[in-house]
Order: sequence, then structure tokens, then C-alpha cells
Amino acid sequence: MQSYKSLKGQTSCEIKMKNSRFIATVAPLTIEECAHEFLSKMRHIYSDASHNVFAFRVLLEGSVLERQSDDGEPSGSAGKPALDILVGAGVVNVCVNIARYFGGTLLGTGGLVRAYQAAVREALASAQIVEFHRLITARLVVPYHCYDKFLHIARNNEYYIAASTFAEDVKLDIICRESAAEHLQGSVAALDRSADLSLGEIYYGTL
Repeated sequence: MQSYKSLKGQTSCEIKMKNSRFIATVAPLTIEECAHEFLSKMRHIYSDASHNVFAFRVLLEGSVLERQSDDGEPSGSAGKPALDILVGAGVVNVCVNIARYFGGTLLGTGGLVRAYQAAVREALASAQIVEFHRLITARLVVPYHCYDKFLHIARNNEYYIAASTFAEDVKLDIICRESAAEHLQGSVAALDRSADLSLGEIYYGTL
């Protein structure tokens, strides 16, 4: 997977339906353990809630791990509908907890589905959704006369200079999309024979 959509930060939203309160909190994560830590925190914060329903989607070795819980609500009326909203939004590495405070009126299965989905939808609408790409780090060492040339190349391509060190030569720490790594190598090869490029680790991030 070359890219995916997720959240930049945590956000919450509350809706009411027939006196019941539904507080949805969405948060980004990187691994399944982060989801469990987040949900444990939510259960502590909303320990007095009637239910703490959750759903999450996490990238796992090229596939997407999905988990959800109705937490005592009628089967299929809460966790799965919440998960469906995450799937429909196309976001991964994200978790949502919906705390429900019962208002005294039964909503029925259909009403619960609509309420939980509306809460998650509103929380996502208030969140900042960003696209994460497969990025690669690189270290470039170039003579000074190549520095301006490389700056010009970098401005017009999918990589940028994260840090610069000026000593006997110029050392540049570069971040670029994995898909642009071959172009970066070709650009460096055309600069100067003495230019030295070494590629580092691959990870997901934003440019």
C-alpha cells in the first residue's frame, strides 16, 4: 500500500437522540496495542456511561485488521455500524470509542444504528483527515558547486531536505516518497560523479 488516509489528531463529538447522549472520540494510531491503550483510557474517562462501543482499523502486514464491539448493546446495532462508517470514509490506523449515556427511552435496533453512525460521522467530520505515503530517508553528500543545482531539483519533485550540514562537503538529509526514490537516484547521478547518495529506512508519513 503506497498510501492511506488517517487522522492527524484526536477529536470528539456529541449528539443526542431521544435524551440519550452519544459521545464519539476518534484517534489515530499505528499498531493494535495503541488501540487497546486508547480504549482503556476511554473506558476510564467514561466509566459512568451505559455503554462504551468501539471500532478500529489498523494496517497489519499489508492487510487491514478490523475489530468492533457492541459492549452490551443489541448484537449488530453499535460496533459494526460504527466500523462501517470508518470503512466508508476510507480511513485506517484509526480507532473510535462511542460512550452512550442512556436517556430513558429505548431506541430500538434501527435507532441505535442511526445514532452510533451519526456520532462517528460527526466526529470524523470534525477531524483533520490526512494522507500518509510510503516515504524513504536518504543521506546525500555533494560538493558545494552542486548544492544549488540539487535545491532546484528538489523544489520540483516529491522529496525535500529535512536537514543540512555544511562542512568540507554539503550533507543533506532527504525525505522522499518511495515512488520517487528511483528519480532521486537518477538526479543525483546526473549532478556530479562525487555526489554520494545512500538510502535509509522506509516508513509511512506525510510530506
